[in-house]
Formats: sequence, C-alpha cells, structure tokens
Amino acid sequence: MALLGRIWNTAKSMFVGHSITLREMFTTPITVFYPEEKPPMERGSRSVPVLKVNEGTGLLNCVSCGLCERSCPPSCIKIEQALDAKGDRQSWPEAFELNLSHCMVCNLCVEACPFDALEMADVVELCSYQVQDLIFDKQQLAEIWKTSRSLRVANGERL
Repeated sequence: MALLGRIWNTAKSMFVGHSITLREMFTTPITVFYPEEKPPMERGSRSVPVLKVNEGTGLLNCVSCGLCERSCPPSCIKIEQALDAKGDRQSWPEAFELNLSHCMVCNLCVEACPFDALEMADVVELCSYQVQDLIFDKQQLAEIWKTSRSLRVANGERL
C-alpha cells in the first residue's frame, strides 16, 4: 500500500509541476532590457544615504554631531568636525565620508539624525569596479541629493 501512495504522490507532483510550466510558457514575459530601459523606481527606494542641503542658504544641514557615525553598524560613515583658528569646534563638518562598499543601506543613520541632514536617495547606478570610487565625500553626497528623488524615512514612515 505504501508503494501505491508513493506512486500517487509522484504522479501528482509531476502533474502540478508540468501544469505550472505549461501555464508559464503561454504568459507574456516581463523583461526589462536594463541599459536601454530603466525599471520604474518607487519614491522612497533606498540605495545610498545622502547629505541634505538647505535650499534657502545652500549650506548642509549637517552639524557634525556624529550620531549617524555612531549608529552605523558597519562604520562606513566618517565625520571630521571643523575647528576654527583657536581650536574651538564649529557646527559643520570639515569632512564627511561615506564608504558605499560597506554600507548596508539599513537607514539607521537617517533615523538617528535629529537635524534632518540625511535622506535616502533612489540612485542605483553608482556601481564601480574600483572600491575607491565608492567612497563619497560631502560635496559628492550633496550633489547626489540635488539630482535624486530622495526621501527621509524615519520610524517606518515617510517624512
């Protein structure tokens, strides 16, 4: 009796598998020819955290508090705070560096920023064969923000 049950299960699974194959053979394929055709990107798609620029003043919103740097699990953000001639701290970053080759695109840096200085951009064509090409400074991140449809997502909500 066990042999008949195994034969029945084998025949049933072959019928189900072949029916799926036949059904898919007669449906129109969904193919995107990538370099020529771009797939639609939803607003809020995450690919790289970028620095937001205040449109009124043209300055970065970043005050180099370092919360994004401390909240980053792979430590791919490096911030160097600006100092004046006397050695006192200034409220802007001297250097802001993002190593995209280590970035997990987890959005934790954006959520940690209390000054609305970081957003997630929807740029997907930043690939490179050289790792040093994936290290972005503050000017490059600000330019990406200006040319992308970035979105701030905090606590799971779009802001």
